[in-house]
Amino acid sequence: MRITQVRAIIVIGFLLVIAIATSWIAIANDTQTAEAESCPPGAVPVDISLAEEEDVSVRVLNATDNAGLADQAAAQLSDYGFEVIETDNSDQEEMASPVEIHYGPKTVADAHLLRSYFAESTHIFSLDNENDYVEIILGPGFQQLNTKSDARNALSVIGWPEAPEGTCAKE
Repeated sequence: MRITQVRAIIVIGFLLVIAIATSWIAIANDTQTAEAESCPPGAVPVDISLAEEEDVSVRVLNATDNAGLADQAAAQLSDYGFEVIETDNSDQEEMASPVEIHYGPKTVADAHLLRSYFAESTHIFSLDNENDYVEIILGPGFQQLNTKSDARNALSVIGWPEAPEGTCAKE
């Protein structure tokens, strides 16, 4: 090898070591966060990263005279991978739609996923709801859940979860 080739290899090697060291220092000292904006005063941070079925806990209530409706829906939800923690009857008399989905700040993304399984539903968010599960109330107009493939299609139409009023998004 010629002396000029040796010098070139030494210079390139030296520059490579400096580039790697600089990159490592920059990455190690990075203080940026993934949040695009901070929450305004008084807003509750909520996780809006889309949930998976096995990570969602559900309580299913029957507000109809049709005995066993909550158990049937719960069985389907369990088949789809949801964790059904309880089924019961509801004393709710008037409903805004055939299905009501009640949720709080801890379950925003969970409720959004469940929305895709119920074709006609109303979503009722409450800042005071501190449950770590979503409550589904089945009313007189409820027919059936969407299939898993229909739910995925519905999810592509309704898009990503959004932070409800009084909250701010964190992912």
